[in-house]
Amino acid sequence: MKLNFLSHRIWEEFLFHGRKIFNFAYAYLLGKRHRAVLVFLLFVFGLLLVIPPEKPLFPENYSTVIEDKNGEFLRVFLNDNDQWFLPPQTADTIPFKLKKAVVYFEDEYFEYHPGVNPFSLARAAYQNIKSGKIVSGASTLTMQVSRLRNPKNRNYFSKIIEMLDALRLECHYSKEEILHLYLNHAPYGGNIVGYQAASYKYFGKSPRKLTWGEAATLAVLPNAPGLISPSADAQKLEQKRNFLLEKLLKKEVIDSNTCQLSKMENIPRQVIPFEFHAPHLTRKLNHKYGKSRKVIQTTLDIGLQQVVSDLTKDHLHYLEQLGITNGAVLVAETKTGKVRSYIGSKDFFERRSEGQVDGVTSPRSSGSLLKPFLYALSMDEGIILPKTLMKDVPTYFDAFSPSNASEKFMGVVRAEKALTKSLNVPAVRLLNTYGLYQFYSFLETAGLSTLFRSADDYGLPLIIGGAEVTLWDMAAMFRGLGQYGKFSDLQVVQKSEKIQEGSPSTLISPGACYLTLEILKDLQRPGVELFWEHYSTQKPIAWKTGTSYGHKDAWAVGVSPQWTIAVWVGNFSGEGNVNLSGTQSAGPLLFKILNHLPHDSEMKWFQKPYDDLIKVEMCKETGFLAGPNCENTQYVDAPLNMKPLKMCPYHKKIFVDEKEEYRVCSKCWEEGHHAKKILQFPPRIASFLRSRGQVITKLPPHKPSCPATHKETTIQIIYPEPNGKIWVPRDFKGKKQKLILRAAHIKEQATLFWYLDDKYLGKTVDQHSRAVDITPGWHRLSVIDKSGNRDEIKFYTQAKEQ
Repeated sequence: MKLNFLSHRIWEEFLFHGRKIFNFAYAYLLGKRHRAVLVFLLFVFGLLLVIPPEKPLFPENYSTVIEDKNGEFLRVFLNDNDQWFLPPQTADTIPFKLKKAVVYFEDEYFEYHPGVNPFSLARAAYQNIKSGKIVSGASTLTMQVSRLRNPKNRNYFSKIIEMLDALRLECHYSKEEILHLYLNHAPYGGNIVGYQAASYKYFGKSPRKLTWGEAATLAVLPNAPGLISPSADAQKLEQKRNFLLEKLLKKEVIDSNTCQLSKMENIPRQVIPFEFHAPHLTRKLNHKYGKSRKVIQTTLDIGLQQVVSDLTKDHLHYLEQLGITNGAVLVAETKTGKVRSYIGSKDFFERRSEGQVDGVTSPRSSGSLLKPFLYALSMDEGIILPKTLMKDVPTYFDAFSPSNASEKFMGVVRAEKALTKSLNVPAVRLLNTYGLYQFYSFLETAGLSTLFRSADDYGLPLIIGGAEVTLWDMAAMFRGLGQYGKFSDLQVVQKSEKIQEGSPSTLISPGACYLTLEILKDLQRPGVELFWEHYSTQKPIAWKTGTSYGHKDAWAVGVSPQWTIAVWVGNFSGEGNVNLSGTQSAGPLLFKILNHLPHDSEMKWFQKPYDDLIKVEMCKETGFLAGPNCENTQYVDAPLNMKPLKMCPYHKKIFVDEKEEYRVCSKCWEEGHHAKKILQFPPRIASFLRSRGQVITKLPPHKPSCPATHKETTIQIIYPEPNGKIWVPRDFKGKKQKLILRAAHIKEQATLFWYLDDKYLGKTVDQHSRAVDITPGWHRLSVIDKSGNRDEIKFYTQAKEQ
């Protein structure tokens, strides 16, 4: 302990004369019996000093503080006593200005006395006797700590107890710790406890940023905490503050200019609200950790949080005119998984739109958001590559028949286009090929937390919105694509929670992820973003939209090397709206946010994983592995360890006569015949390609004079499926509806003859469909063309009950 010379001499004099008085009393005034009693009392007193006080000294009933990544307040909660009482951990040291102001106002000799100041006691006793009442208590800061932790009635006995307790506190705590205890638990008016809460509530700033005038105000407040309120006399508080400032000037702690400027500062007349950001997240964290942790530091960035919040409110204000009332946004760093912005709804306090519902964690129909993961997995499985042709034709899986949003079919479509156009039929067919159970297992392993039914219960509609997902899970999963197939949870609490123990396992190969990201980068952007590639400030991002059935949910999720952004727009009531779509409702907000986020020029786009890609020779026309009949080929990237891709099934070699008028075989060819390679699609595909105006290579008929019999695959029944089971619906009046039979022919303007259970139904030309009344049970359908080519299937029908 550092003592100046004068105070050191005073203390030595006091101890010297005190010892003399004690020795005199002990030797001459007390008998042996009284000496024994005195020794016993001194022993008890010493024992009391040695025994440490119970811990903690004060109940730890603090407010829960939620901070951003830099320690800025996101939200502060009242404690159990409805007080603003910040935990001591939020400040490391007491600011110099406040320390000096408090010590000189409350206890000038705090650094020198042992908890009780004998000179102050003597002065107080003299003043109280002279006035005939208690006018001075002579309380030191240590004694005030004792009174704060164990309040008692103000009388002489209580004062003695405080002194004894103060002596004990001095034996076990340093002066700095005692000052901390006082400032952290002193009352500052109303429901404000502790200097930290007072600094924020009265001045809106950290204690480290207090001016001398503000520090002096806080120093005098515990002495009269009722002086700050709309009805209080501000002049009294100002007088106390100015008195302290004059004292600090006299003690040469501050200079005259500082003193005058500090006196000019206004006295606070009202409390300032704490910051209030990310209400949905802070509410959840307080509920989860509030009892065990009083300071919770999140990964959020308060600056980005405010920017994203403003952008979301502006965008939703526009959508509100269309009957769309709410939305949610999540922004995370792709590399670390740390969430930087969390918007649960447009307005937390708006009851009309159910603003307190957390849109980040509320399960909603996924729409098409899961498709990119299926496409990436299918690349590793060797089913497709980006250029592979996929069937887009009417498809039936028992009672389930998927359809595209446009309600049209393309016949065949490249995988990359099927994904960017978000076509449903190719996606469902792909899931059926890849395997429902395998895909379901991947979703569980990757972290989709909302799967509460079995894979069978979801069925193939799983890929087109049949399952509920959350914005949180979707952000985490798209980040997994950006992490080259390593899936792990996002992080929103600093230090105490890790993203995932150990290294996350790779569920999709880096090569397949990169190829999928390249596809998603080319997804057409909305509005002014349409021509984004033409700008020098271009910001590539792989993104995907989703719109749930009934237009109830609109999604847009994007991932770049630096950022992962997830947006949901809709109504918490579940009400559908024809104006809701991922591209037009959620997409624009995603790009507004993207353009306002800080960007690192060195993280513009994902690095190509050369070590996980190989070149394969592909048929340029079909996107399958080049076969011996594919003449136009190219080398493309493929995942290194993908299973073998199917060889092109559409290029075939045929033999034709010299004029290429007929096909021939060994039974009928003559001199001049030659081989010819052609692209031939099945009748079902060919009919749709033809309807879209695409020129189809005509397959020459087999030479009529050929003695061999040749079965031509020129007709294909599209619906019903072979051995399919069909429910025949009824109309509103209970009458059974007709069953629509469909077929396709490889040739244009072909004539087909229809037979059901050997009963002639009629003929069709070019467009081949028939509506028939059907009875329950098994049936046989036959379709024949003029050349005798035919297709035949069996199917079962059952009428729905009325």
